Formats: sequence, C-alpha cells, structure tokens
Amino acid sequence: MSNEVELKFLVTDDVFSYLEQVLSSLGAKEQQDQQLENIYFDTADQQLRALDCGLRIRTYSGKHEQTIKLAGQAVGGLHQRPEYTLPSNNPWPDLRAFPAEIWPEGTDVGLLQQSLTTLFRTDFHRRTWTVALQDDSLIEIAYDIGSIDANGQNEPINEVELEIVSGPVAPLFKLAELLVTRPGWQLGCASKAQRGYRLAGLSAEPDVRRMGFVPVTPEQTAEEGLITALQYALRHWQYHEQLYMQQPSIGALLQLRSAVTLIQHTRLLYADVYAVLTPVDWETDLAWLVEQLSWLDEALVLQRMQFEYRQMLKNAPCQSELASEIQRHEQLLPTEKQTQALLLSVHYCQTLLKLSSWMALHKADNPHSPGLVQPIHSLAVVALDNSWQELLSMSKLSDALDHASYQHLREMLRHNLQVGVCFATLFDTERQQGFRLPWLNMLGRLTDLEHIEWIFEAATNMACPYQQELNDWLQKELKPQLIELDQIRQRGIGMQPYWE
Repeated sequence: MSNEVELKFLVTDDVFSYLEQVLSSLGAKEQQDQQLENIYFDTADQQLRALDCGLRIRTYSGKHEQTIKLAGQAVGGLHQRPEYTLPSNNPWPDLRAFPAEIWPEGTDVGLLQQSLTTLFRTDFHRRTWTVALQDDSLIEIAYDIGSIDANGQNEPINEVELEIVSGPVAPLFKLAELLVTRPGWQLGCASKAQRGYRLAGLSAEPDVRRMGFVPVTPEQTAEEGLITALQYALRHWQYHEQLYMQQPSIGALLQLRSAVTLIQHTRLLYADVYAVLTPVDWETDLAWLVEQLSWLDEALVLQRMQFEYRQMLKNAPCQSELASEIQRHEQLLPTEKQTQALLLSVHYCQTLLKLSSWMALHKADNPHSPGLVQPIHSLAVVALDNSWQELLSMSKLSDALDHASYQHLREMLRHNLQVGVCFATLFDTERQQGFRLPWLNMLGRLTDLEHIEWIFEAATNMACPYQQELNDWLQKELKPQLIELDQIRQRGIGMQPYWE
C-alpha cells in the first residue's frame, strides 16, 4: 500500500513549456512521456463508491495495472488517500488480488467481482518530472492533457499534479507557490474519478447549496473544532468556486463569500486557539477577496428589484428615472468573464494555497495549552453568550427602533447568527431552531429593506421632478416594515437561549 499525497491544479492553457522552464531551473529531471488509458469500474448500484473506494484499470505501453483508492480526504487542493496498485494480465480488475483487510467485515468480494461494470474512461497524455528539494524531499510533477468520456459526452483534462515521492509535505506547497506565478491556475478539489462520476450521470448535478451548520461534535477539543470549521468552510468555498466556473450565478458567489467570511469569523471565535498555533499569513488575503466581492450586495439588490419588487416599483414616482438608474448600475457591475478572471488570478490561487498550507502544516507552541485542549462546548457557551449579550444591548434600546438603528442591528445580527452556525450542532436541535427562527426572520426582513435603502441613495443622483413624492413614497413603504421588525424583535428577545 502507498499513501498518495498530492496537490492538484486545473489549468486553462498548455503549460508544458512553462513547466519545463521553471522545473529545469530547480534541477528537475524529466522522467516519462506516456499515453495513459484508464477505465473506471463499480457495480451498477455503486457499492464501491458507497465504501468510498475508486477502482480503475490503467493501460500504458501494452501493460495493465489495477488500482483501488480507499477513503481519504481532500482539503484545499491537497489530496491524501491510501491506494493499492497491482499488475494485471488483462483490462478487467480482479478484486480478490487486493489484500483482504481493505474490505469491511462481511463484504462479499466474490459478489462484488461478479457485479463489476465499466462506468467511464479517462485518456490522457502524461509528462512527468521529479525534483529534489530541501528536507530530502522528492516530488513528482505530472502534466496531464486529455479527456474524460462517459455516455457519449466528454470533458477536457488539463491538470498539473504535484505528488510527494518521499519526504515531508511542506516542500510540496513551496513548489506550488513557485509554479503559481501566472493566471489560469485553479486548485482542484475534485479528482478525475469524481468528475467522471458526474459526467456519467452518477452524481447529482451541481447546484447552489446554502451553508449549513459546521459539523462539530461535543467530544471535540477547541483545536479540533477550529480545524473542522476551516475544513467545512474551505469545501463550501471550493465547491461554489467550481460551480461558478461552470455555471456562473450570483448565488454561487454569495455562498463562496459566505465561506470566506466564516473563516474570518473563526479568527474571533477561536482567538485563544490561534494564539498558540503557527501565525496565520492569509488574513489580509481574505480581506482582499471579500473586498473584491463587495459588489455582490448591490448586484443582489438590483436583481431582486428586477424580479421580486418589479410590481411594487411600478407604483413608485420617477419610474423611468429609477429604471435608468438601475440599468446604469447594472452596467457597472463586473461581468462573468471578469469574475472568472478573478477566480483564476495569481493572488486568488495563492490565497487558497496559503490557507491550505497552514491547515496542513500548523503546529502548536504547546500541544497541551488550555486554549487548545479545552472542550469545544465550553468555548461555544462563552462565544454564544457574548454575542447574545451584544445583540440584546442593541435590541433593547427602544420598543421601536428607527431605520438607522436597524441598519446597525443587521450587521450585528449577521455576526450573531454566524456564531450559531459554528456551534449549533453541539446543542438540542429543537431548542436551537426555535431560538434562531425569529432572528432569521428578522435578518430576512432587514435584507428586504436593502432595496429601499438603495433607492434612497440612488435618488440623490437622479434628475427627477418628483423627488419629494419619491421620498414620501419610500417612507410609506418603510413604515410598516419597521413595525413588523419591532414585533419580530420583541419575540426574539423573549426566547430562552438554547445553550443555557
């Protein structure tokens, strides 16, 4: 058995000459130039996939070999997975040739063998180099160009893989940093097999997924809870990055940004943990990315005004001027092409590399520090209560808050609910859902106000003969919503915290 540890990149251009140039400067040696033909197998009901196993036959230079990859993990672009590779006499796998201990107890390997069928194939041209770096590390670099084929459909392969042959993980990230100096490199979170399953129609079509709760458990320490949160956020981030590259939508970008802000929130919630770990070097990069995506708030407001609030706007004074202003602002938004260029930029990819590297390599000054080993439940109770007291202090200012107060409360509420996202799974489901419901309703209503706020601001730039009528109309639209917010807020204040 070998344990595969690699970084995977999707690239947009032919980078062979570029790789040769950079790698030759590092003293790399070109090893092989091969055409690889791969057929992937499973049963019709995907029993191997249910075991988190991948099975393939690879053919090259007239030889066959069979590989089974077992359950592993992928964080950022770093893939770690145990695998067994054996020579084969023909292009059909023999499961009985693999060690018996890889199968869960009770697995009928003979029945699995009889049920195998082909799913899809990947054929690509591979060039490989090896380079020796510091710390006695040896890294193999593979450049693959080809295609995935299934059910008469195909998807291109254009990937660079960096795999540890021997030595520690750190040089792998150092080499990646040296290579990612031009646009068009994207950390790959999906393997060729995962892409093949999707192309074969054996995986659900990707769609926007709302962020759920971080899957922390009561048995975890604070450090384990932090890593769980970072891994969850990074998977959510990269899933929606890939989705946007394939099917651009504001929804995908909003979820990507939510994942980034969740990572930022961990800096506050797990401050005592971070304090005794390797210093982070990605905080300013996350702030840069959030700033690059700040236009999403206005884009969402403009989108909703075009659809959800279209009928309401027909009753507004200055209709034509307002429509022109909406159109003008839409034209100022980044295009899909510009946004995809951001996601393929050097700064963006290096940000993900820094975060992935820190997650893989971070160390503690003192592994037994109280900040690390304290139960996550204790940390959660303090964080939730502190956030709740801040929210209460603002919510109890008056029975009836004005618009400006609700604008301030909106940002505070977003932070409060984000704390819940990090820790809610530690507590009774029914109680935490009941507690969060009125506040989620309030945030939804506060978000609804953003179109009125946008019109208020846009009105100052509009040449409209009915400015006063427009302001009066906006105030009329605003008043009942403020009354409803007051009612929701009072219900939320009366709820019993679920962590007490």
